Amino acid sequence: MRARELTAPGAGGLSVLELAGPGALERARDLAPGTRLRPGSMALARLALAGEALDEALVCVLGPERVELHVHASPPLVRRLLAGLGGSEASSAPEPRTNAEWAARLLPEAASEAGARILLDQQDGALERELERLSALADRRLPAAVGGLLERSRRALLAVRPARVVLAGPVNAGKSTLFNQLVGHERAIVSEEEGTTRDAVCERALLGRWPVDLYDTAGEGAPPGTGAAAAVERAGRRVARAARARADLVLWLAPPGAPDPPPAEPGVPLVVLPGRPDLRAGVEPGAGGAGAARRGETARAVVAAAFRRALGLPREPRAPGRGAILDPARARALQRAARGGARALRRALGAR
Repeated sequence: MRARELTAPGAGGLSVLELAGPGALERARDLAPGTRLRPGSMALARLALAGEALDEALVCVLGPERVELHVHASPPLVRRLLAGLGGSEASSAPEPRTNAEWAARLLPEAASEAGARILLDQQDGALERELERLSALADRRLPAAVGGLLERSRRALLAVRPARVVLAGPVNAGKSTLFNQLVGHERAIVSEEEGTTRDAVCERALLGRWPVDLYDTAGEGAPPGTGAAAAVERAGRRVARAARARADLVLWLAPPGAPDPPPAEPGVPLVVLPGRPDLRAGVEPGAGGAGAARRGETARAVVAAAFRRALGLPREPRAPGRGAILDPARARALQRAARGGARALRRALGAR
């Protein structure tokens, strides 16, 4: 079976992926568990790879050996699907060789205005000017200056490719309420009934000037009982744990008297926030108009500040005109060289 993108690559409204060859229908069924797919059918399905919920898509089964997936035209999503499906004819583009080529590849998927402006700076030669400046520095100043470049590069990529921020916590802690306040509309169902959220809901949001992919997950709590509903609840908690393991940051909502959060996943910061943020903003739940707006503004400010502290980010993602390394391999090579002192750094920078 082969997988390829039929539509032109890049950000937009819709991308069409084709699965063709023996096993295409079986692979589509694996991608859309629980959805009835048969030749000649069309179904709206939730796609998942290795337990990771990816997108809601229209699945068109044209035959047992040809299936089309109509997904949102997000380049990272399309790449993830194609990689999980075993590659694509459209993925054979040559690897970028220069920072400007990397910027041109990333620009269509820039997740924020700041990220797009950073990439335009790189297309204009910002990194080359920065490296020329570094090559003229005295040895004693070089390691600190290179460290600043590497840190700026890390931040730049977070402005282009959003961090994954997972809302987690006990059942009925206010996760879905906070999620809706952060994304700016009613994306997740909010109810006083425990267990309303069963799946991981994802939406793009801005925390200040920083883009994030925000996940609302099922609540933790007492072990569910038995029966079909309990099985669904257990599955929701497994999805929540998997989302935390893949996150760049976990925000754990803890109402008064709630138990301590579980140990943080290795390499994933976990920040504890008060639960039920709508009750803590000085406005009664259900108040509309200015009251609702004030709750949302308070929640966004609190979460944005916690996000920046946890990931070591400034308020503004962009330092106008400054260089940023976009090639991960080049950044890793420079990090290794930094451990060897000024001489190793000059070799890595190409200085004579």
